[in-house]
Amino acid sequence: MIVLLAALACDTNVRGDDSGDTSGGNADTTYYKDVKPLLDVHCTRCHYEGGLGIGDFTDPDTVVSFAEVMLNQVEVGAMPPATSDPECHDYSGSEHMNMSAGELAVLQAWIDQGKELGDVADDPGVEPIKETLDDADISLLMTEAYTPSFSDEANPGNEYRCFVLDPELDEDVYINALAPAVDNAALVHHVVAFTTDRGDISESQWDPQGFDCIDMSGAGEGMLGAWAPGMLPLELGEGNALKLDKDDVVVLQMHYFQSQATWEDDRSGYELRTMPKDEVETQVLLVPLGLSRFEIPAGDDAYTDSGDFENTYPIDVKIHNIFPHMHVLGKAYSASITHADGSTTCLVQGDYDFDNQLTYQFEGELPVLAKGDTLEYSCTWNNSTSNPDLPYDEPVTTGYGERTDEEMCYFFSMISY
Repeated sequence: MIVLLAALACDTNVRGDDSGDTSGGNADTTYYKDVKPLLDVHCTRCHYEGGLGIGDFTDPDTVVSFAEVMLNQVEVGAMPPATSDPECHDYSGSEHMNMSAGELAVLQAWIDQGKELGDVADDPGVEPIKETLDDADISLLMTEAYTPSFSDEANPGNEYRCFVLDPELDEDVYINALAPAVDNAALVHHVVAFTTDRGDISESQWDPQGFDCIDMSGAGEGMLGAWAPGMLPLELGEGNALKLDKDDVVVLQMHYFQSQATWEDDRSGYELRTMPKDEVETQVLLVPLGLSRFEIPAGDDAYTDSGDFENTYPIDVKIHNIFPHMHVLGKAYSASITHADGSTTCLVQGDYDFDNQLTYQFEGELPVLAKGDTLEYSCTWNNSTSNPDLPYDEPVTTGYGERTDEEMCYFFSMISY
């Protein structure tokens, strides 16, 4: 019951300032005028009928019924899902992930004043954040539904299945936005999409039911995109694009996790929006950076490991976005640039929530890793019984691996130079 109530809370972080407070908790606070706009900005990206969050917060009757629970869970910190601190480095959509103390006061005032709905005409019509890419012009879906068997004895409860998706292109295309179309989120631990030449695909790998591929992650050259729970569509920004060659196919690596006694089928894919070649100003690449050699001691509630990458090349690398990724032991992460002159630039920093993993798209002037600069990164894990998502009854020493009961420390980044 505690978990259920926590899941009903708004998906927001609470800031200690009053920025964003549009009504100040006035004497005539109503649902349509004051509360619904807050929910549309902060909550309904997950909490709608069929969404990842429990409870349909687009329904005023539901909001009236659970208003006190929502307020309490935010106040005590049981929610929100954690995100990178925008004071480290601001990112696109941060206003959706953070609620001010003043905005929270609006919800409190509405409850105190009797939770009046008010006039539907007073709804200012705030555009909710979207989980899907509505204007995609290339849709790549598994050609058949697939039901995982979880029969790999070496990786109990986990299955890695790859599906070849053919975009059937007549010419190279340039991707300006992309989003996975996850069909059965209850089954999916992650999705990795990468490209390869169609000539490298064997006849058996064209099977609509896919093929086993735990060691085929495409985490290097050719990586196109990745999804984990909580991920939103990725907009690359004006003039920026990923190139997809006309002779390439897209391979979708699905990591299915047996989180319940029974399971159903899945038919996921990727949605792409392209742009004309003559409008492309910058071609970006997706690269992984992280740790593959670490050992998290059993019982340690805050074990940290770190790494770095020094740019020794005579080029400036622009960092467009970062996607921090760990598994269920993940507790916190950070990444920053130490410049050759000793100054630093914070990139991402925050507590980690496996169910709310985001790609943080930077806006405005992009951070630059120049020659002589070092990108430093770290991950912190909670491998103790205080972690409610501990995959075992008792902690066990855990190292790097693909499975849900193993761990990762990656910072996937789109870069240009």
